[in-house]
Amino acid sequence: MKHAGTKAGVIGSGDVGKTLANGLIKYGFDVTIGTNTPSKHEAIREKTGGKAKVGSFRDAASFGELVVLAVKGTAVESVVDEL
Repeated sequence: MKHAGTKAGVIGSGDVGKTLANGLIKYGFDVTIGTNTPSKHEAIREKTGGKAKVGSFRDAASFGELVVLAVKGTAVESVVDEL
């Protein structure tokens, strides 16, 4: 099933977030990954073959028609407060 043009925001740029982003890209989603570490933007883009946009948590949340929260459980409350 392809989802061409559907926008997905992935909040979290760790291994889980990047893996989910790549899976979404594989199925045709347009993806923005949100991170709280701006210095990681280029490395994250490379991990998705340049196919994902990278921004803040808020950027990813506002971009997505579908939003995935992929952060450590201990960080959820502070991440949601940022949105």
